[in-house]
Amino acid sequence: MRRFSLFIFTLVCLVSLKTSGQQPTSLRRYAYARNAMGSEFNLVFYAPGDSLAKVASDSAFARIQYLNSLLSDYLDGSEVNRLSETAGTGQRFYASPILFELLVQSQQLSRQTNGAFDVTVGPVVQLWRRAIRRNYFPDKSQLKEARDAVGYRLVQLRAKDRSVVLKRKKMRIDFGAIGKGYAADDCLEVLKSFGINRAFLDAGGDLAIGDAPPEKEGWSIEVSSGGGDTTATHILTLKNCGVATSGSTYRHFDYKGVRYSHIVSPFTGVGLTTHTRTTVIAPTGTAADALATAFSVLGIEKGKKVAKRLKGTEVWLLEQNASKKAHYKY
Repeated sequence: MRRFSLFIFTLVCLVSLKTSGQQPTSLRRYAYARNAMGSEFNLVFYAPGDSLAKVASDSAFARIQYLNSLLSDYLDGSEVNRLSETAGTGQRFYASPILFELLVQSQQLSRQTNGAFDVTVGPVVQLWRRAIRRNYFPDKSQLKEARDAVGYRLVQLRAKDRSVVLKRKKMRIDFGAIGKGYAADDCLEVLKSFGINRAFLDAGGDLAIGDAPPEKEGWSIEVSSGGGDTTATHILTLKNCGVATSGSTYRHFDYKGVRYSHIVSPFTGVGLTTHTRTTVIAPTGTAADALATAFSVLGIEKGKKVAKRLKGTEVWLLEQNASKKAHYKY
């Protein structure tokens, strides 16, 4: 899947240093940047003073690093990797509140998207990573073995003790298509605990947006196609929502004349060959992150049916090298 922050759509946050009129002296604009989760996180917020801004930003970035230590499948000993090691054993894994909450949200998003978003896609993602790195195409037996270990319905969650059972051998959880959106949302929650609500975080292209800047209606976001197919752009004024993009412009695998996306379909176990530029606006960064991958997998026709179920969601889809495009808003 995606989660690897890749843009077919390029999202640029246009945060002006000026406001329409005099900015309240009680609030100042602060901007910080750190590398985390394999991407640059850019944080902008308004606070009454330097000391509070420094403590709040340090706390927010510390939270992101902590989440990464739990949720990254790249880190030996991370909680998600320890969970994956129990796959097929029948063993109950007693998850932290964060891991369990994200699994619950992931299952809900999987149901809403008919499985187009699926965090159990880990075996396929790992197979595809090796294929891209070594420049070979997995054979049918490898694809079948990986695909057989995928299925969100194979994850059993028990809320009363936050226990998790991965029912099939070789299952692996991969939060690559939701983790950064979740971290961005959580980062804004940390800022709120310091009384900071006017905030914006760009987590490598996954955006979490809080209250509007002083004397503004919202944060100005330019959504651009970023490619040769179209020059269309949209300037959006947004607050209290999430935005995410997905596509294969910069990360793909060419094999025997066919271009395969780094975004892997949980249905086929193969990188997508219909390359769709996707932008999603959703109530949270978590949902936007996951849905951007889901709509890339679904494509325009199937995506329209799924979009009707999602309240407060806006989707732009453009199939590259084709005239097909769509815009859904519900």
